[in-house]
Amino acid sequence: MRITVQAQAKINWALDILSRREDGYHEMDMLMQKIALSDEIRFETARWTTLTVNGHLIANAGKNLIVRAANLLNEYMGEKRGVRITLSKRIPVRAGLGGGSADCAAALMALNDLWGFKLPAKTLKKLALSLGADVPYCMENDFCRVRGIGEDVQTLENAPKIPLVVACVSPGLSTQAVFSNFDEAGDSPLNVPMEKLCGRLTAGDFRAADEISGNALERAAIRLLPAVADTMERMRACGSLYTRMSGSGSAVFGVFETADKAREAAQKIEGATATETV
Repeated sequence: MRITVQAQAKINWALDILSRREDGYHEMDMLMQKIALSDEIRFETARWTTLTVNGHLIANAGKNLIVRAANLLNEYMGEKRGVRITLSKRIPVRAGLGGGSADCAAALMALNDLWGFKLPAKTLKKLALSLGADVPYCMENDFCRVRGIGEDVQTLENAPKIPLVVACVSPGLSTQAVFSNFDEAGDSPLNVPMEKLCGRLTAGDFRAADEISGNALERAAIRLLPAVADTMERMRACGSLYTRMSGSGSAVFGVFETADKAREAAQKIEGATATETV
């Protein structure tokens, strides 16, 4: 038996960090949406679990989130099922676009079907949270507000459908390094007015939305990789109506009036591609 799925990247329209908990996790408040950029993953029943990425068999793949998802499902069900996993990787890594989380979420849902476990969505989401803060959101297909450590996912209406340019700043950023820098620098919450921001986004008033949005991790990311700030300025110079860093970076995205304008801008910005929200 075989299942093939698409794992979509996401952007953070806004990201605020409210506090750091005693267990080291951060209380977050975020607006997130999927974009057209995606990975393709094929799952086939097999005796053993293997992972091939872009044609290369990965040895010792146990740390990969897709394999971890497979192992966690087996552990939860008391099984030892195998699967042959083939990943066509298109979402850049170390970019804050949720590629690993999207792959992990897709694996949980696909393997639940492939192996006939029939676990309800509520159970899958509990397992997802143990694998990463963005994984529960990546099980959704919507424009969402995400709070807590990623467990509180609220679907929002009237998702904005707009052209984007996404630029990945080389060599990328480690999520752990960015959060550590945020903590060590004593950066404070931005107090982004999420409901007001959501209203402006859904109304298509992107310049006004840009004025009240924010990503609390941008300061830390720029300290570690100053080119993030340069790319944001380049995005604005090319006509972006709304410019933010996504997640913990290093990807920067910009909103453009038309798909043609997005494609023109992408040609002028290093590491950029034109895409759209979904």
